Amino acid sequence: MASRGKADEGNASSMGQPEEVRVPKTAEIVADRIRKRIIAGELKEGDSLPPEGQLLERFGISRPTLREAFRILEAERLIAVSRGSRTGARVSPPQVGSVSRYASFVLQAEGVRVPDIFEARLAIELFAVRRLCRQVKSSQIKRLRSEVANLEALMAKDDPRAFIVGLADFHVLLVEVGGNETLLFMIRMLQDLMRQAQLRLLSREREDSEGDSEKAIRSMAKLIDLIEAGNREEAARHWRLHLINANKKVPYDGTLRDLLKD
Repeated sequence: MASRGKADEGNASSMGQPEEVRVPKTAEIVADRIRKRIIAGELKEGDSLPPEGQLLERFGISRPTLREAFRILEAERLIAVSRGSRTGARVSPPQVGSVSRYASFVLQAEGVRVPDIFEARLAIELFAVRRLCRQVKSSQIKRLRSEVANLEALMAKDDPRAFIVGLADFHVLLVEVGGNETLLFMIRMLQDLMRQAQLRLLSREREDSEGDSEKAIRSMAKLIDLIEAGNREEAARHWRLHLINANKKVPYDGTLRDLLKD
């Protein structure tokens, strides 16, 4: 008996100290159930949640608990509550913009440098270019050429800020037509951050010259030609050089936090 007691004591010791298991609050459970319906598409953008009375009865909870659940979902930007409105809470599905804002806060807090973000974009886009060359379709080429035409129109308006936004749209489209949804989400988030950085730098530095804009458009047109021809390695080499040169035109090696702090 004594030996077994020692063994039990040894097993308890090897397992470490007892861990505290946190039980979710009722409001968190209710928020999770509503969240799952939004993510599953059962509740769509603009839909109103059922009236407060119905929700109280359905979940068997108190009014303060329901309102706490609403606050959780509001903080996640999954619903918007209009105080005093008869429509109550309306659904607002997850948006990339919300994620990119939070990501911006994290990257700023971590002291991430702006060139680090540009490097991440390069890695994603080179993969997308190679993937696109392997399975290119005429509809994809058409969309890319249409976006270049849009950039030409923006250049003619001589609006550098609008042109920067247009450039960001082309980078996102390049990954979108590549067909990888996860990479598309990542590039949309990165491009939102880069657009903020580029617009801030534009206010500090000189505006892009017309020659730079024309060169960028010619480079994009060449990329599309290489993709259409299925020339994977040449397309990747060309776009790698394009992105490296584009990054050099943003003469800033500081952190995102320092750039966006004003």
